[in-house]
Amino acid sequence: MSWDHFIKVFHWSLATGIVANYFFLEDGDQPHEWLGYGLCALILCRILWGVFGPTSARFTSFLRGPRTLWRELTGLATAHELPDTHTAAGGYQLVLVMTLIAGLGITGWMHDLDAFWGEDWPAEVHELLANALLTLASLHVAAIMWMQWVLKMPIIRRMWFRKT
Repeated sequence: MSWDHFIKVFHWSLATGIVANYFFLEDGDQPHEWLGYGLCALILCRILWGVFGPTSARFTSFLRGPRTLWRELTGLATAHELPDTHTAAGGYQLVLVMTLIAGLGITGWMHDLDAFWGEDWPAEVHELLANALLTLASLHVAAIMWMQWVLKMPIIRRMWFRKT
């Protein structure tokens, strides 16, 4: 299995945008804001793709119950067969990432509203969400590295090529 082109472009655009906004663009500057809104638009596109896209990209194909999630998480200690789509853990991580980015978009937008002028909490929540997103992204990268190099599972290759 290999993810479709939209999923690949979505993934790498999202990753690049997160890194750029967190590490390279100045908070509050127009490029930071516009990239943030662009990431929110990307999330909306992914939601539509998760409902109407190919079967492997649909949320119904990989968002499974707590037992499946727990079985996958406890199975990370050993090599295992990868499903033809996201794992349940990867699916819930995706939903959490999209939720955090939506929250960042909303709190970022609130910075510019007169209704919140002089209020500190939108900026504080925005920073908290950004740090949570970076932590989640770091855990995602660590899990991929673990599966790729410790368990010898070809997970990175799947993001670029057909099923191995």
